[in-house]
Amino acid sequence: MQTNRQSKLLIAEIKEKYGEIIGGYDLAKLLGYKSTAAFRQAISRKQIPFSTFNIENRKGKFAYTNDVILWLANLESKGSINMN
Repeated sequence: MQTNRQSKLLIAEIKEKYGEIIGGYDLAKLLGYKSTAAFRQAISRKQIPFSTFNIENRKGKFAYTNDVILWLANLESKGSINMN
């Protein structure tokens, strides 16, 4: 399990790297999909654990980085992942 300090550093790192909104390949990778095609399939099956949205004149799906971070933190607290 990570310490609170490590979690805060991870959150800051993700926010700095991706900004407030994350999409496309980066979002697929953070969710653990091997390809954007697999990610698109999960979206069509409504298997994404938070809201995704379109942005006008932009290709692909997007999510708020905070939603992704909360999802990752929830997985960690359940012991589903090891963030080391």
